[in-house]
Amino acid sequence: MKQRPKARTVIPVRRMRRGSRSVAELRRRVHAIGARYATDHPLQEHMDPSSYINSLWHSFYTSKEIGPISEGQYLSISRAFLAGYSEKMGMPTPNLVLVPTRKTIGAVVTVSNEEKTIARVLNELQRLPLQELIVVINGSTDNSVHIARQCPQATIVHYPSLVGHDVGRSIGAKLSSSDMMLFLDGDIPIQTEQLVPFIRAIDGGWDIALNDISPYIGLFAHRDGVSIVKQFVNRVQGRPELQANSMTAIPHMLSRKALEVIGSAALAVPPKAQAKAIRNGLRICAPASIDVVTSNKPTRFNTGTANPVSNLIVGDHLEALHMLLGEHGSRLQFKDAHRTRTALAGGSV
Repeated sequence: MKQRPKARTVIPVRRMRRGSRSVAELRRRVHAIGARYATDHPLQEHMDPSSYINSLWHSFYTSKEIGPISEGQYLSISRAFLAGYSEKMGMPTPNLVLVPTRKTIGAVVTVSNEEKTIARVLNELQRLPLQELIVVINGSTDNSVHIARQCPQATIVHYPSLVGHDVGRSIGAKLSSSDMMLFLDGDIPIQTEQLVPFIRAIDGGWDIALNDISPYIGLFAHRDGVSIVKQFVNRVQGRPELQANSMTAIPHMLSRKALEVIGSAALAVPPKAQAKAIRNGLRICAPASIDVVTSNKPTRFNTGTANPVSNLIVGDHLEALHMLLGEHGSRLQFKDAHRTRTALAGGSV
């Protein structure tokens, strides 16, 4: 009797190993390409390494020489390019994060008594090819000003009195000229790699990129008043997909078009600025989630029920809602489909 051939056993581990070797081979290829770019386009002494190498990376990235690079591969492949370029130039590999854009990037950081964290915030930002870095220090009584001045790239705007984070962002935006602006606070250091999705979104045509805080605020039934009012204001504007995401939270990024349409002064009340953006048809997305909820340092201003910070944020959203009611009427865009109120004219029903 003829025996059947034995079925071949497929071992998933082997497939994973082949995939791993494929990624390693891709990195080797890109490393060699980085070295080739160094030969063809060497860094000169008068050049800014960050912006110049990033422009070369972007040329390669958009050339599709090795095919499309997925978001999951992006950081690993860009590091291989940077390492290959640097080694060929005979210099240490700089601690940079290469970004998928040639548009100019700026950042605004607001600071008030952040001497324990501001250095880390600025050090991370300097890993980007920034055109400008504006630090608005207000009401600080600690060493924040001195520490910020150690950053050679930073433009320091110092207000002895407290103006608030939102007004600080508005001031920084007014002084800016970059194609896209990133907004951060001086009390929450964020790893540079986490900011790449925001840059990718604005480069791809979105006008505003918000931080998706949805994973960190739990189920709706257990949320605080701040999260509820954020979501409510988005929903009444017909944007339920934005959930509780708001320009109140950092990080967020705006295109130059968004800044021109909204106006820098409007950023002083972030929910009103966001409502204005929606009204003008600007494209808004939330491309990544960064935990700024649990990492936000507790103070006497932001802890406890109805604390000053939560009251301020709720008030800002109510101000935005008041603006919308004034523009669209008491029912906004929601039609009164089941009542004929004109029947009440001239008598009672």
